Amino acid sequence: MMRLRAIPALGLLLLWTTAAAEPYLAVYKGMQCSSCHSNPSGGGKRVVYGNVFAQTELAAQRLGDPATSLWTGEVLSWLSVGADLRGGYESIDVPAAGSDSDFEIRRGTVYVEASLVPNRLSIYVDEKVAPDDVDYRELYLKLKTRDNRFFVTAGQFLLPYGLRLEDDSAFIRLATGVNFNLPDRGVQFGYESGPWSAQLSLTNGTGTGPVVDSIDRVSFVAHYVQPRWRAGVSFSATDSAAGDRQMQNAFFGVRTGPVVWLGELDFISDDVPGAASVDAVAGLIEGNWLYRKGHNLKISYEYLDPNDGVSEDHQVRWSALWEYTPMQFLQTRLGARFYDGIPQASFQNRDEFFAELHIFF
Repeated sequence: MMRLRAIPALGLLLLWTTAAAEPYLAVYKGMQCSSCHSNPSGGGKRVVYGNVFAQTELAAQRLGDPATSLWTGEVLSWLSVGADLRGGYESIDVPAAGSDSDFEIRRGTVYVEASLVPNRLSIYVDEKVAPDDVDYRELYLKLKTRDNRFFVTAGQFLLPYGLRLEDDSAFIRLATGVNFNLPDRGVQFGYESGPWSAQLSLTNGTGTGPVVDSIDRVSFVAHYVQPRWRAGVSFSATDSAAGDRQMQNAFFGVRTGPVVWLGELDFISDDVPGAASVDAVAGLIEGNWLYRKGHNLKISYEYLDPNDGVSEDHQVRWSALWEYTPMQFLQTRLGARFYDGIPQASFQNRDEFFAELHIFF
């Protein structure tokens, strides 16, 4: 039996979520993630510019009276809100096991940010309201220095590591365990000035579960941004009595005309007492062609070797998607994903086809 400790539970393979603001858009605009999002690592609530961009540049057209004000997310001078709702259809065809399909709500989230001291102290909430139980993903207090270059965050937050893809089924998200389903609790220190951005977090290492004294985690990401390209590195180490994990990666983004390329390569090592260490590799290459306003074609190739001590156990995934944003606050996606894994594991050789509707503000 293959040793797949580097991969989280198989059920996570069925969770896929998307959002209008993905890393390729930050590369396309030559901006930091914080230009569009409250979280400096990206994702979650959009700031004023992020909302304006979604209505004026991302959408094919803006419906309504052009003289009316744009939605900025600010309902009061000190309070801003936002939300995402994703649902759609998915069909999965597994060799020798038939196909399965369903319609369902994939994810509903609401965001609230209150500025307690303007530009200095704020509280942020990212709460999942669907499906299933209501639960918060992020809840933290942030304090920034007077010049806004440094900040410290305390509470529960998504870990800083690598490209913050919105697709949690991507191999680089599954293998590392850093995704939108697994926040952690602790403190985070950050720096952002000019082309440089960096975040360092010290957390429990137990996610939203009970605190265990024998577990802790350090996560770090830094990247350098230029108008047409960016590059970054990440590091993460978890110290646990049940076993240690160390991860590191390098990632990049580059714009060549209307095409934006993203790439990431991760190296993961798990050491379990009384057992041989397991080393894994995960990688991604993605191309986004913004061939027309409101339209994006996405092609990606992913690779995963869950244990370099086992030969012929690697997996490959190809994806092709069309993203269409016909109007403000609305995005549709059509796509297909093709998996190629070990022959005796039917689920690793499945085909997926999906259509999604995404409403956001």
